[in-house]
Amino acid sequence: MNSIKEKIAGLKSTINNYNKIAGISKLSRRYFAVNGFDGVITCIGILVGNYIIKVTDYKNVVITGMAIIISLGVSGVWSAYNSESAERKKEMNELQEATLYNLDETIIAKAQKFATIVLAAVNGFSPAVMAFIPLVPFLFGSRISIRICYYIGFALAFLILFGVGLFLGKISRANLMISGIKMLIAGVICVALSLLLTLLN
Repeated sequence: MNSIKEKIAGLKSTINNYNKIAGISKLSRRYFAVNGFDGVITCIGILVGNYIIKVTDYKNVVITGMAIIISLGVSGVWSAYNSESAERKKEMNELQEATLYNLDETIIAKAQKFATIVLAAVNGFSPAVMAFIPLVPFLFGSRISIRICYYIGFALAFLILFGVGLFLGKISRANLMISGIKMLIAGVICVALSLLLTLLN
């Protein structure tokens, strides 16, 4: 039991050291907020689009939503991994040139590799999870009317937006309510612009 605790303590210490070297937590918060926002806004677009064209089969909403969620997740992981990997490799090369020392097996190199993996995961999973939550009511579409599914989905989406606003407000030490309302306004604008599509018919 003590050995397990020691291993956990050692792992926490290693992660803390990696975080100090590579600034993982700061970038993770940024990726989480920005990409989570993108995910929920995308889901609002999906819901509004399906609502406008009067999709009444909950399965179609789920399939459409899941296809886009998968795209968001894969795109997020892939793009972040490649961009972070390139940037951090560039930083390592510059540091090696400045120090005239091979840093491949150092804790700095390990921290940069760990940061790349963590940030890629956050970048991919945050929009996917945020976009999935408003679709949850549709998983129960066989028991709930499609109209109620839409209403609950919209409510969850706006609740997430408000939560992201609170999260950003807490980080920046700004007024939490104002920060949350700003995010809600973005959602309202998304819905309003989407509804304007009905005027094209």
